Amino acid sequence: MQLLDGWRTRGIEATVLTARWHSQWPEKAMLRESPLHRLLPSPRSNWNESQFQKNVVAWIVRHLDEFDAIYVDRADGLLGAIGAKSAKWNKPLITRFSLEGEIEGIARNQLVSPVMAAEACRRADGVVVPNSFAQRVLLSHGFDDRKIMNIADTVGICVPRDLESRNRAASALFDVSSDFVIPGRTDLLLHLGNADSKSLVTATRTVCDLLDQGASLRMWIINPGLATQAVYDQVKNRGWHREILLFDAFDDLEELVAVADLAIVSNPDTTLQFSVPLMINSELPMVIAESVESKNLHPETPLMKYYDSQESLQRQLKDWLVHRQQWLTEAMGLRASYRRHSPHQRSIDQWELLYRNLSHAFYGPRSRG
Repeated sequence: MQLLDGWRTRGIEATVLTARWHSQWPEKAMLRESPLHRLLPSPRSNWNESQFQKNVVAWIVRHLDEFDAIYVDRADGLLGAIGAKSAKWNKPLITRFSLEGEIEGIARNQLVSPVMAAEACRRADGVVVPNSFAQRVLLSHGFDDRKIMNIADTVGICVPRDLESRNRAASALFDVSSDFVIPGRTDLLLHLGNADSKSLVTATRTVCDLLDQGASLRMWIINPGLATQAVYDQVKNRGWHREILLFDAFDDLEELVAVADLAIVSNPDTTLQFSVPLMINSELPMVIAESVESKNLHPETPLMKYYDSQESLQRQLKDWLVHRQQWLTEAMGLRASYRRHSPHQRSIDQWELLYRNLSHAFYGPRSRG
């Protein structure tokens, strides 16, 4: 939604087409100023995914006169289905190619490999990549460099984390559920988004070890996905199920970021597009699992805190407990460095340039854009 808001400031109006994950949800809605259309069936199985793709293509055909370009935000089977028909439509097709492993909303048997994702991009007229690593992968598959635009995933939101804002956020969360309580003199660790069981169990086991050693901590795990049962069983067996709590997904992360003292990012492959930039922009200290993708987020700075094992995560967390102010200062420095490296307005400028250039190529200088 914040990306759509950015587009709107440049005169790019978007209609969102997505799945209707429950039959009782309304077919149409307005999210802020963007119209939303939800299609059935929800793609929870191989058959449903195929039928959903057919329905998306049919919807596009019925509404061709209502838009100037098609953007598919993930290179997968849906992109392939749209790309197979797009030559008839004379509309620019744009997609996003990333090596992140986000699996939200994809049936297990519809997951695609990086090679298949790259192949799905071939019919696109423009391919957005979030970093130079993804760009090199496409080039290695013989892509025309002129079709690729490197647009960093940036966030314009900055969550205030001063004492008054944190108290207000804590009160709002407690009103939602009394489980959202932070005892006095207790530090709050935050984990956001889908993670595989091994990665998340490593993180929670480390926190359990620190709790065993007397650290005054509480950890909130938000929307862990399929790892939920394995994590809960481990935490309960260790006796820390009142200190390490699991919650369902949140649509808005601002209160969570406001009240947290530190974020553990065991899942950079599913969080680099939004929540990690949000936390950087809000000066929330974090420690992030080392991966090719996380190393490419902001490679020029030594201020990112990485870990590659349970032992290194424990060292990082112990260092944070002892040198709290230093970590806060470095989080401020990371935000300043990241914003110089990947300013949000420049990313929006690049999106506008991409749309304008493709519209000009397809429709000429009198295009609506």
